[in-house]
Amino acid sequence: MGILNRIFGRKNFDERLFGIWISDTNDEITKKAIGDTSMTFTEDGKLIYDVLESEKIQRINMIYWTEGDIIFTDQPSNPREEKTQYSFPNKDNLLLSFGGQLTRFNKKKI
Repeated sequence: MGILNRIFGRKNFDERLFGIWISDTNDEITKKAIGDTSMTFTEDGKLIYDVLESEKIQRINMIYWTEGDIIFTDQPSNPREEKTQYSFPNKDNLLLSFGGQLTRFNKKKI
């Protein structure tokens, strides 16, 4: 996909991502890498990334889209496209690989 199409064209969203994903703090690698975090993927391309630190929540609002097994993210307040590889070992678990670091998330039951 060309750069202009990526910017102005229709974005793809993997519907399996929709909803809230909570970091798996039982996984030591995930716990050390990102701690207690959640990600909310919306159907219209918004990604809300919350980090719980000392009883406070740091929120990062981003946009996202998917191509193949890659999640592309961008933070409008600090524009820079990032790529994260993802996979689903099953429908309730999400694996992310960013910068060589594998982290695990569990789908929040609503």
